[in-house]
Amino acid sequence: MPQQLRMIFDCAITHLPVLAPTAGFRVRAMQPGEEEAYLQLRRDGGFGASNWTRDNLNKLLVKTLPNGLFLAVEDATGVLAASAAAEKSDYEDHPELGCLGWVMASEAYRGRQLGKAVSVAAMHHLAQHGYQKFALKTDDWRLPAVNMYLKLGWKPWLFDDDMPGRWQVLCQTLQLDERHLITFNRDLQPCHS
Repeated sequence: MPQQLRMIFDCAITHLPVLAPTAGFRVRAMQPGEEEAYLQLRRDGGFGASNWTRDNLNKLLVKTLPNGLFLAVEDATGVLAASAAAEKSDYEDHPELGCLGWVMASEAYRGRQLGKAVSVAAMHHLAQHGYQKFALKTDDWRLPAVNMYLKLGWKPWLFDDDMPGRWQVLCQTLQLDERHLITFNRDLQPCHS
């Protein structure tokens, strides 16, 4: 199985996207007592096969910044519709990176820009905690997510030899002109692909 794609957001070259409310939803940090509802959101968001338990969630919360697990909550029902985490670095060789992790939306709420809303909230949280560069991991087949990240200003991180070819295929699939795409090399230096 190939490694996940990685992307970089660099506040020095890209402005943080604007926090924009989504009608009928509010974005806020997860509160104590919402653990089971979060696990249900994981199942509804397509991450249920991972058999996550409260122990897994507790491990995520340890690496999440304080008040850094963001939820989009439906005003009318209180249902957790989407989430994203602002996390400490996963990368031993790049401890300066903040991480955007576990972006997901319940299948019933997809197409409403909720993944974008929680991602932007987490990105702002990372910046408020002093991170200037953020990383994320995703999969080639998550086309709507990859497209959203690119539109938010995330750039491909070409950390391995197969990355340029995989990104070339993604750009063709998403009908993007890769000649104008800024990427980051292994050492996190920006370059043109």
